[in-house]
Amino acid sequence: MNTNIKINKVKEIFKDYGKVALAFSGGADSTLLAYLAKEAGADVLAITYDNQIFPTGFLEFAKRRTSELGIRHEIIESNFLDVGDVVENAPQRCLVCRRLMYGAIKQRANEEGYEIIIDGNNVTDLTHDRPGILMKYEYEIESPFIEAELETYEIHKFLDENNIEYSNSTTCLATRVKTNETVTIDKVNRIDHCEAYVKEITGSDVVKLREEKNVATIELSDLDTILDKEKIDSIVEELKLSQYDKILLNLKAIESDDELILDDELEKGANNLTLRKRLPFGINILETDRILKNKENDHISNIETIEDIGYIKLHIDEKESRIFRDGNISIENNKNKEDAKESLVKILPFIRRTV
Repeated sequence: MNTNIKINKVKEIFKDYGKVALAFSGGADSTLLAYLAKEAGADVLAITYDNQIFPTGFLEFAKRRTSELGIRHEIIESNFLDVGDVVENAPQRCLVCRRLMYGAIKQRANEEGYEIIIDGNNVTDLTHDRPGILMKYEYEIESPFIEAELETYEIHKFLDENNIEYSNSTTCLATRVKTNETVTIDKVNRIDHCEAYVKEITGSDVVKLREEKNVATIELSDLDTILDKEKIDSIVEELKLSQYDKILLNLKAIESDDELILDDELEKGANNLTLRKRLPFGINILETDRILKNKENDHISNIETIEDIGYIKLHIDEKESRIFRDGNISIENNKNKEDAKESLVKILPFIRRTV
């Protein structure tokens, strides 16, 4: 299915919804959803949740883009630095944040008369360790991009080809602090300032500064933008003034998580390919089995769960497949990489991960 067909499918979904509330950050996914909803003539309410620890300019950008798109915009303000679980920064911090965010957005949407709430999750997101996806299921949030089988690279490509502006700076700054190290206002402000400085000096589209025990590690989407002695000296001086003891550069560029299937995940047989995909999280076999059996799908059949061993046997488009508790997925008898991907996207929305 090509991208234009998928985009048109999203528009049809909006026509079916009629009236919808959108979790809006101004990033690529939510911006495209807002744009397509407006094109489809839907009654859209964009809701932005400001937790006070987003990058500078986050809220102003969201306000401007919704105004330019002609979409009604509501803002929910909260301070996550008043939430003990967020400040303590335990491994479940992201889950706590998403629960608070989705809960508040759903409540506001319902108060405003909107029963359907959507977010920008796409099929690529289903292959990454993002615990917030669990809140999508808990709060019954719809994801049109998943239904239309859109991938991250297709969303970015469509936005770029149509000159639709979006922000690359919409991730919570608490994600930059090493897990189990306390998140404080001083750390958040320091990270925010230093990221903005590095971005200004380098011009890199995406800049992230990871902090661990007063050590700053700089990550960029374009490493070439920093490979200049004068720029490096200026950045080191500024970060030292910000009280970092050591400044490191990650030599692996920030990637956009575009690839749904990597070449080394395909195993060649005599006449076909077997996909062996390892998801970075455990799979709740019983819940996945329940979802598979309760939802109609013409592509999935012959479902059998072997609980004591920990896997589900099934056919995806008549191909023998298995879903394992440890996160492994195997799909046999694929003609090529694209064929394997088409089968994978048919099963990903049904998989439920363990907490």
